[in-house]
Amino acid sequence: MRRTGYTLLEMLVCVAVMAVLLVAIAPAVWKVYASSSLAVSANNVRQLTAGAVQYLADNDHRFWKFRQSGSTKIDDAGNTIKGTLYWFGFESLASAASGEGNRTFDPSQGPLAGYVPKGIQPDPSFSLQGFAFKPKYKSGYIGVGYNVVLAGGWVGAGRPMSYWQLSDPSRVAVFATSAQVNNFQSPASASHPMIEEFYGFDERETTIHFRH
Repeated sequence: MRRTGYTLLEMLVCVAVMAVLLVAIAPAVWKVYASSSLAVSANNVRQLTAGAVQYLADNDHRFWKFRQSGSTKIDDAGNTIKGTLYWFGFESLASAASGEGNRTFDPSQGPLAGYVPKGIQPDPSFSLQGFAFKPKYKSGYIGVGYNVVLAGGWVGAGRPMSYWQLSDPSRVAVFATSAQVNNFQSPASASHPMIEEFYGFDERETTIHFRH
């Protein structure tokens, strides 16, 4: 009995056809991925904005600080954990010392905790920027920065602004998609810059994307 199978020529033809199909559909697939990624980013901004409106209503229309050093929280075992309370969550001193990419934060401890729905997702748009991505936290990243001018400064020394101090609120961005090109912190370097999430911006900051 003769055994039938593909000849070398037939296999080459099949490979060529598959290659042509992949080349044809790749742009369409990438476009869909890019659109869905930016949709996640836009949704994060919308959810944060909705929470911010509720926060302002409950707190005399005054914005919240960007960070508060020397903060504490109580863990599930009743232990007091020291760290820093950022606008997006609490980071312990142990986390801050664990190194880039290994840090964690607890979003349930931030000033907007309880105001923001649980639909915040890690922003996949970083992979579209053309740089290698360097995460700061392993617990997820939202890709959004908060206006530090409203917060009273980067280190929490100043008092946050009141909504009523804004002469034209419609021209003020509270949140914006934000990132930083890092070329000074391992594993990034001057010869190997990497993009990373960045959580604040002001009138001089050049790391803002403003996709949304």
